[in-house]
Amino acid sequence: MNFSLEDLTVPEVIKLTQDNMIGLMHTWGGLSDALQVIEDENCFRIKSPLKHPLFNNILKTNVVQDVHRFVDSIVNDYKSQQIPFLWRIWDHDKPVEIGSVLLENGAQQIPGTILMAINLDTFQPLTPPLPELTIQTIGMKRDAVNFSQCACTSFGIPKQFLEPIGELIHKEDPNIVNFVGYVDDTVVSTATLYYRNGIAGIYNVATLLDFQGKGIGMDIMTALLLKAKLDGYHTAILHATPAGLRLYEKLGFSKYGEMKEYLFV
Repeated sequence: MNFSLEDLTVPEVIKLTQDNMIGLMHTWGGLSDALQVIEDENCFRIKSPLKHPLFNNILKTNVVQDVHRFVDSIVNDYKSQQIPFLWRIWDHDKPVEIGSVLLENGAQQIPGTILMAINLDTFQPLTPPLPELTIQTIGMKRDAVNFSQCACTSFGIPKQFLEPIGELIHKEDPNIVNFVGYVDDTVVSTATLYYRNGIAGIYNVATLLDFQGKGIGMDIMTALLLKAKLDGYHTAILHATPAGLRLYEKLGFSKYGEMKEYLFV
């Protein structure tokens, strides 16, 4: 069943957004030996010998008792191997005081992301495509390498992670569509579309700094939304930073909540 945004409540949108991100991590875990998926009744998390929070995070928390002992065990698991990690908290995660417990255990609260959604049934392109920009899905290994270089540069990810990200992006899965935007022979923009449980999730939206403000982000987002709509999806979701908020609102996305983030280093 592909969900229509008009039929969903705010809590349902938030839970489906969390489910979509967890699904993507599950899928990537199945595609890469470097990602370990760990899931039980208390949490969902990923762990990797690649020592960067991108590859090590907690995405769901549902602890009803002994929350301090639980947090201690998770923190010690990562810290014993000197792995920095990110703990993501959603409105419906339990217990409600989990953020305070994380801070007590040495976490640093960093800016979170805004959860947004759009009704694809009413979406129409706002501008004509830029003639100098060529948008395509990942095909050759070269596209995946260029995707990794662009995304890592845009997000400030160190160069030692270029190769594992490129290898992961090049892996094929029917529910993942990776896009690159070329100007001449240079990838200047990236984005990922992920389908799960009737929702189209959007990730890895990046544009190189020198090419920002030229409408490239608008074009690659439009390509993703039209692809999801063509594939029969009615609702798309994403996690917005303040920098991308204006673009997403212009496209027609609305705010539905916030995901808080706590960093352990």
